[in-house]
Amino acid sequence: MKPFPRDILGQILFLRLDENRWHVSLERLLRRASPGGVLLSAPLPASAESTRQFLRNIARSLPHPPFLAVREEGGSNDPLSRFFPRLPSPRATAERGVAFVARLGELIGEGLSLLGFNTNFAPVLDLATAFTEQTLGGRTFGSDPRLVAQCGAAFLRGQQRHSVVAAGKHFPGWGSVSPKVPGGLGMSSKSMAALWREDLVPYRQLLPQLAMVLVSSAAYKAYDFDNPRPACRSTQVLEGLLRVKLGYRGLALAYEFESERAHGTLDLGEAAIQSVKAGCDMLIVDQGRPLDIVRQALDAGIESGKLPTQRVEQALGRVRGAKKRLMPPLGRVSKAALNQVARRFENFSKEFRQEEMRIA
Repeated sequence: MKPFPRDILGQILFLRLDENRWHVSLERLLRRASPGGVLLSAPLPASAESTRQFLRNIARSLPHPPFLAVREEGGSNDPLSRFFPRLPSPRATAERGVAFVARLGELIGEGLSLLGFNTNFAPVLDLATAFTEQTLGGRTFGSDPRLVAQCGAAFLRGQQRHSVVAAGKHFPGWGSVSPKVPGGLGMSSKSMAALWREDLVPYRQLLPQLAMVLVSSAAYKAYDFDNPRPACRSTQVLEGLLRVKLGYRGLALAYEFESERAHGTLDLGEAAIQSVKAGCDMLIVDQGRPLDIVRQALDAGIESGKLPTQRVEQALGRVRGAKKRLMPPLGRVSKAALNQVARRFENFSKEFRQEEMRIA
């Protein structure tokens, strides 16, 4: 098969950067890889203006408008606290009511948009259980599926007011995934019926509003009983459940597909091919050697026919569709605007603390 142009196939890759300083070698990397999205995983640059400039440089180095993403949820996962007052956790806001969650989402959307981000890997739609308390803690909204759906919807509305793309995670849910297997594949033994009436409730309600979902790296016996595999490599989960049964038309991102517990004995390149072939539209991959391995594997898989061209074209079409409303980072950060947002963060935090004291 004829390979796709480098800048086109790169749209399947969501590059996770572990640095926050612009330099020539980073520019060369971006131009060579042409990723469809960039996720900042290191602490944000030292100032709001340098963060926005960093994102502008990234966008200008790429041939197609990129997703510019971060993981901002509030609480323990709050990179915006580098510039603004710290935000309460999703759990804490959910305990005060859906209105507080809506304001949390709106503040996060406003802060991210001001800095130049157009995508947020949030909200967490997993249910709070004994399993997730050990791994996610206060990052979950709660244990009631209906409450999680309501809070997820409120958080989404807040972000969308500021044109920030949201990514619900971690489909089809981590609530029943045991984290007690050292270095092994996380596993959910929950039945299809139980997943449907519990973990999948937030997705059943919110998928039409979600431009993208992060697909779990755990296995689900209900869908792959005889041959357990990560959801991000499972045709049963990605096509059978997400696309056919739930009718989802947005982007499916392979979350942590490159971790050892997810790809196991598989070569990283083979894991990448299987993830795309099974139905993932984008792969979150680290810079450096993982990026090179994955890119070479995708090229080779397409050329050999192991990775069907039709599946790649389908993924690229979904990426293009999700990017239609992306907002690029333009201009400088106004000090007045920065101060206004900081005051709104502070006012929300004060009001939240006062509400906590009143209830106590």
